[in-house]
Parts: sequence; structure tokens; C-alpha cells
Amino acid sequence: MADIDFERYIEQAGELKTFFEPGEKVTGRITAITDNTVFVDIHAKSEGLIDRVQLEKDGELKYAEGDEIEAFFAHSRGGELHLTVQILGRTADDDALFDAHEAQIPIEGRVESERTGGFEVKIGNKTAFCPFSQIDLYAARDKNIYIGEKFSFLVTECTDRNLVVSRRRLLEQEQEKGREQLQGELVEGAVVEGTVRNIREFGVFVDIGGVEGLVPMGELAWNRVENAEDVVSIGQKVQVYVNKIDWAADRISLSLRRALGDPWDDVVDKYHETKCYNGVVTRLMDFGAFVQLEPGIEGLVHISKLGAGKRLNHAREVLEDGQEIEVYIETMDLERRRIGLTLENPQVGRTMSVGEETLTIGQMRPGKVEDIKQFGIFVSLSPTQTGLVHVSKIPFKGGPGNRMKEMWDTYPPGSEVQVIIEQVQGGRISLALPGAQTEDDEDYRKYLEDKDDSDGGSFGGLDNAFDGLEL
Repeated sequence: MADIDFERYIEQAGELKTFFEPGEKVTGRITAITDNTVFVDIHAKSEGLIDRVQLEKDGELKYAEGDEIEAFFAHSRGGELHLTVQILGRTADDDALFDAHEAQIPIEGRVESERTGGFEVKIGNKTAFCPFSQIDLYAARDKNIYIGEKFSFLVTECTDRNLVVSRRRLLEQEQEKGREQLQGELVEGAVVEGTVRNIREFGVFVDIGGVEGLVPMGELAWNRVENAEDVVSIGQKVQVYVNKIDWAADRISLSLRRALGDPWDDVVDKYHETKCYNGVVTRLMDFGAFVQLEPGIEGLVHISKLGAGKRLNHAREVLEDGQEIEVYIETMDLERRRIGLTLENPQVGRTMSVGEETLTIGQMRPGKVEDIKQFGIFVSLSPTQTGLVHVSKIPFKGGPGNRMKEMWDTYPPGSEVQVIIEQVQGGRISLALPGAQTEDDEDYRKYLEDKDDSDGGSFGGLDNAFDGLEL
């Protein structure tokens, strides 16, 4: 039996570690605790030693025999392997500072004040200097956020005259470790927790576990955001959706709004055609007004449905940005995420009397071209009634750039045309020409495309925003 134990001992001894690099992180189990020292089995030929005071908090030891602990190898003296955990400021004597510098072990310090070029950091009874560029991965606009806070630092210079520390180097090390781990775990489409680290004019940087990603301005909320600080603050914990990952370029695009859920998922249950809703005017264009029903849900009131029969050149003639109005839902296209709105109830006025006649939806009747605008053709149906054939209801044969010319050539003012009654609301009549395709207004389509691009669903146009940044 003794022979077997001896053989096992020899086998285990061959697996024991004999050399440690200063600053190397080790994991072990506490085997004994004395008044001054904690002994740790680190799978070496001798046990590691940690000063007991390093593991105490308010005079109470945080560990017991048998507990697993992580520490850093500091040095070897007389065959003893000395370990240290993160050096606390109150235990930072000259020897501790020397160990922290030589072994690059994190040391705790408190940012006391700002001075020329950086900050004064109190470590034990010593005052260290931390340059502005070394306090964080990104320089914050408000340096006061660091004053009074405790952080971990690496000692970059330790002499009789100078004690210089860097928090940034430590953060970069943690970031690299986190990056290696995330490369095998993070996937596009995942929702993860992160911490807001920096706020810039083009978006927000969020730490998602040692790696920072960018939330572009258009991805902060479903409504338009002018100032990111109205939505988040530095240090805030947030849930973010992973839009796109490019490890080669070291870029991760995130979305705060997508993590909250897509408001269009509930549109069918919340909104119904012909119903009236309160909205806010968010954008005025020459082809109509966009009205927000809730953040992320907007509809268009076309120019032809504004003005109560008066011809308008721009929606701002009757509405203002931010104005609260009541609107009716006229059409909903869930596939393309578009809602057509009107200021009048679509259920009212399905027919209209014109002299002795009655106009009915779907009816075809003759009319005379009265005027031509960029957005369509005004057609006179009687001496007192005029309807609009919107450009989306005209069967164009040429390209979009020739529409105005084609309208003047094909339907000159004074010419007779056959039109279809599409809608009658109050004093407004919407018409269509036979053979027209029901397509969207080109101006409206282009606006939506530009809006999508500016919101930055992936990296968008932010490639240049990364250039010149110290990531």
C-alpha cells in the first residue's frame, strides 16, 4: 500500500508547476489560515502565501479553508511563493507598489482631483499621477465623472520621484480577454446586457463583456433622437440587440431599440382602418405630412388630403412640426410597414352629389384637365367640382425623371380625359386614370429609403466615424 502511495506521489510531483511568471494569474484552494498568512495549494512544489490582510474586509476574513481563490504570482523569496490578489489602496506600502509595478498586478486607487495633464490618484499614503489619456478607453467630455471614484490601475512607472498609473492598459487587457471569449459565443441577432461607456455625437459605445460595440443614433429609440444623453447615461446598464459583427475590422453594431421589441409586431392589434387616433406631426414634406402614432409607428397624410380642398405646395402651409392632431387610418400595408392617414373619417362621404349627378366610388366619368402639378393632375368634373389624379394613379410610360414632361405632353390643360372616382371625402375628390398601377409616390418612396439609410440598421454610413478613434 505504501509503495502505491509513493508511486502516486511521484506521478503527481511530475505534474507540479515549478515556475511562475510575475503577474501570472493562478487558481488554488486555501489549505490553512494563520493570524498573518493564508496558505494556498496552487499545484506547485510549495504552497502559495497571501498576506491575510489582503483578504479581509472591515477586519473580517472573506474566505475559509477549502475555498477556491484566484490570485497573482508576485515573487519568490527563499523558496516561498508569494501571491497577491488585487492590491487594495490601504495595503499599498512601498513593497506592494514595487510588486504591482514589477509583476503588473492591478492596484486599487481613488481619483482625488484633476491637475494639469491628468488626475491625482491616492494609493495608500502615496499620490500617483494618471494622464487623461490613461483614465479610460475613451476620453469623457465631463472629467468630473472620475473624481472621487475608486478604480483598478496598473503601475507604469515607480521611482522615488514618480508614481504613474494607467487604468486604460488594464481595461485594454480585459477587453482583449473578453473579445477572445465573445468570438466563440456572440452571434448576430442575440440580445445581451451591456454598460454604456461613452456617448458621442454619432452614437453610444456599449461594453458587452470586455468588447465595445456602437449603437448608432438611429438605433437608440424608435422615435427620432437628437441627443443621446436624453436616452442613456454613462455607466447605465442596458439591453442591446446585436445587429452586425465584423471581427476583422473590430466593429460590432448594436441596437437599443430592437432589444425593446419591434412596435410593428403589435400594429394589427392596436390600430384599425377607419379608426381615429391621436398623433404628432414629425416631418413636413412637399408631398405630405408624417404623423407619429407612437415611437416607431408613423403614417403619411398625403398632400392631397390636406387643405380642405385648397391646393397646397407644401404640408407646412397647414401644419407645424410637433403639432398634435387627430388622424384616421385609411390604409395599412404591414409588409412594407406603411400607413396611409387622413384627417377625415374615410367612412363618411362614399358618394357626393354634383349637380344632378351622384359620384360613386369606382365610377368612370369624363373630365377636363384643369392644371398640372408635380404631384398630379387636377381634373374638372363640373363647373364647381375638381378632383386630383395623383401621380401614383397615372399610367406613365417613361422613366420617373420624365413624369412632368409626360403629363404635359399626354394630358395638356384643356384636354378631355376619362377618370375613375377613387375616393370622395368632404370637398375633396381623388381620381385615377384607367390602366394606372397602384404604386407609391416616388418622392415618398425615396424619402423612406433615405430615412432607412440614415437610421443605420447595420453599420450604415458610420464607417468613417470609427476612423481616427482610439478603440
